[in-house]
Amino acid sequence: CRPRQEARLRTIFLGEDLRGRMSNKVVPVAALTAAVVGIVALAKKTKVERRRNNTTLEVEDLSSRGEALLTPTLPYLLGFLRALQDHADVCTNPSGCIPLCVAENKLVIDLLSQRLVQSETAVRAFHDASVFCYNNFLGLPSARASLAYFIAKHIMYPEQRNLSYNDALQIVDPEFVAFGSGGSSLLSHLALSLCERGDAVLIPAPYYAAFDADLRIVAGCVAVPVHMKDPCVPTSDELEAAARAVESRGMRVRILLVTNPHNPLGIIYPPRVVRSMIDWARTRGMHTIVDELYALSVHDSRTGFESVLRTL
Repeated sequence: CRPRQEARLRTIFLGEDLRGRMSNKVVPVAALTAAVVGIVALAKKTKVERRRNNTTLEVEDLSSRGEALLTPTLPYLLGFLRALQDHADVCTNPSGCIPLCVAENKLVIDLLSQRLVQSETAVRAFHDASVFCYNNFLGLPSARASLAYFIAKHIMYPEQRNLSYNDALQIVDPEFVAFGSGGSSLLSHLALSLCERGDAVLIPAPYYAAFDADLRIVAGCVAVPVHMKDPCVPTSDELEAAARAVESRGMRVRILLVTNPHNPLGIIYPPRVVRSMIDWARTRGMHTIVDELYALSVHDSRTGFESVLRTL
């Protein structure tokens, strides 16, 4: 990239350009993360001179695999960086930008921070010496059990307010619960484990833009949008048509990726629709991944959200 561009991005990363512009004087984590990606994405392959035994060597900064990643991981990345430099403020910058491409639930940050700084939280988390040692790569057994309880009580059977801890673990076995460093990492690992490089992943459109990068960067999979007449009700015929179109291009369709509740539309697929999509995928010997990240973002009980764990 041009030296001025790279210097500009490095300035953003260091926060020098943002600190005076943001109303709270703090550079958001998202801004730093995006800037790091932006620096790598815009930097072209460079060569560095090093002297060894009076000989000048040309050393490449990146491997061929690194070079293959020199494209912005998100299609809106550069626009997001520009928006952060001109952040809107109702008093000082009313004509500025509001980046709608990144969702952070800041309304609960105070509640979470208060909970996490309580002394009993630390005691519960670190009273057992085993947490400081090598452990199960799927997560600490106690944490997996707690998450299983949470899933059973709050996502699968929210109407059973008195569901006990032991009963919950009979519904969701902690042995089938695993932790990862975020949804993107988990999706990337699933694609790597289930697919070969170049395999296709069908996703009802529109979908979360970062899925493209999540599937491509490590696993080398191709996200394929499935456009439907009614986005609220994907049909088996539409999925089949999309799969055959992909296969006609010489690609194998390996995964159906469904988000429920949906991002970005906010719709909720009825259980019969989810079951129908999974049944279709099974007839083809495909895997189905259901992303229920927004399961607890349903604010009207009449909408009828039902976890796939309960549907099946």
